[in-house]
Amino acid sequence: MRPVGVALAVMALISGSLAATAATASARSITISKVVDVSDDQTAQNETPIAVNPANPANMITGNNDWNYNDGCGVNTTFDGGAKWTPTLPSGFLPGVTKFTNDPAVPGDGAYDAGGDPTIAFSPDGKVAYYVCQAFNFTSPYQIALLLNRSYDGGLTWQHSGLTQISTFTGNGVSKGSNGQFPDHENIHVDPANGHIYVTWAQFNGNGTHSPVNVAVSRDGGNTFTVSQVTAGNVRNNQDQRIVTDQSGNAYLTFDNGIQGGKGTALYASKLADGGRTWSTPVRFATLTDPVCVFPPSCFNISGGQFRAGGTYPAPAFDTARNKLDVLVADIRGTYAGMYFYALDPATLSVAFTSSIPGGNGDRFEGELSAAPNGRLDASFYDRGYSANKLVDLTYATSSDGGRTWRQARVTPQGFDPSAWGVPSGSSFRPFIGDYNGIVSTADHAAMTWTGFAPPQPYNLEVDFATATP
Repeated sequence: MRPVGVALAVMALISGSLAATAATASARSITISKVVDVSDDQTAQNETPIAVNPANPANMITGNNDWNYNDGCGVNTTFDGGAKWTPTLPSGFLPGVTKFTNDPAVPGDGAYDAGGDPTIAFSPDGKVAYYVCQAFNFTSPYQIALLLNRSYDGGLTWQHSGLTQISTFTGNGVSKGSNGQFPDHENIHVDPANGHIYVTWAQFNGNGTHSPVNVAVSRDGGNTFTVSQVTAGNVRNNQDQRIVTDQSGNAYLTFDNGIQGGKGTALYASKLADGGRTWSTPVRFATLTDPVCVFPPSCFNISGGQFRAGGTYPAPAFDTARNKLDVLVADIRGTYAGMYFYALDPATLSVAFTSSIPGGNGDRFEGELSAAPNGRLDASFYDRGYSANKLVDLTYATSSDGGRTWRQARVTPQGFDPSAWGVPSGSSFRPFIGDYNGIVSTADHAAMTWTGFAPPQPYNLEVDFATATP
């Protein structure tokens, strides 16, 4: 979410329970590339999705919340596998969203004050890239919309007009989800089998208790969308929804839920059969022990200086080699927060087996998961186990047996203290490293983006990139 804040602090959970020291033996066979500073500017970026062109894996696009003058969704693209990226300044932002460019003397071509929560995907043939950005205004009537922009050249240029408006709401006097109309944490997925575009989000409705999960589906390349509500009844405080699809075009939705009455946090899954229009009743497949909440000042229940980051967001991937719906999530089940894995039967959405990624001496949280065509699973997560639970690094983990066992390696050469870095906020800064990162899997490697840091401190969080070859 952007600087206005995510709704419901209870949903800003994050977690883990194992910790972080990649075993030397397992890391030996994993090659980590040099870390590249993608955004490479003097102002903060965070929340860093990544998409890879299926027709040209050297072409990737990443996005971000961008605190430069346009205050919108940032975008960078590469055509050489990530060694070089298009620059952030002066024009590395998504057009058609905000009223501003990065030049105060040049107006933007959008209608909104700010944008954020970026999410990106490619069409199956790689000819079109889709970018969804949440746009909003800071003045009455506080309009908020989800906008779809398209690129036809691998992310070099984007639409300046004619963006598809997926949803629009008025913020009921405030542009925050706890008591306004507010779509949050949108996520896009394009089915590689049929090209259908799925966009899902939590819709906060102003009563502070119910945030249903909505899904918009486009079957015409993003020109039009049909919106449906998936959750109802006792499945109330929902958040952190994502969609993946299997080889037959069936779609799977995962999300977390703050159980009514303070009875904990549960994980749910739902299914949409290929060609169908109605999602199945969500199935609760897990209840978490103790999700970490890092949403100060409302909550911060891990050690050290306070900062905002991702919660216990369930990250799904579909393993087509084994026909399993896989989910990675953080939870506290011991001294530290750790990463836990669930393999679900796609027919029943029941748990086939669980495992954990062995940890060390620090909290692990904000995990991402992806699956390669050959069934290799790739994961990334923040990890405080290299510094006695003080600094944040990034760890990569991989499994060749469907998630039963894992090997791992450290990605970052050095960690940083997220409480000492952040995004501009008035005359100071707000410690906020973003609610999610990015990972994609190709046949032979994984590509990762995450929030890193670079001088000048404390305002310069950066989009960082690296690859891991198991």
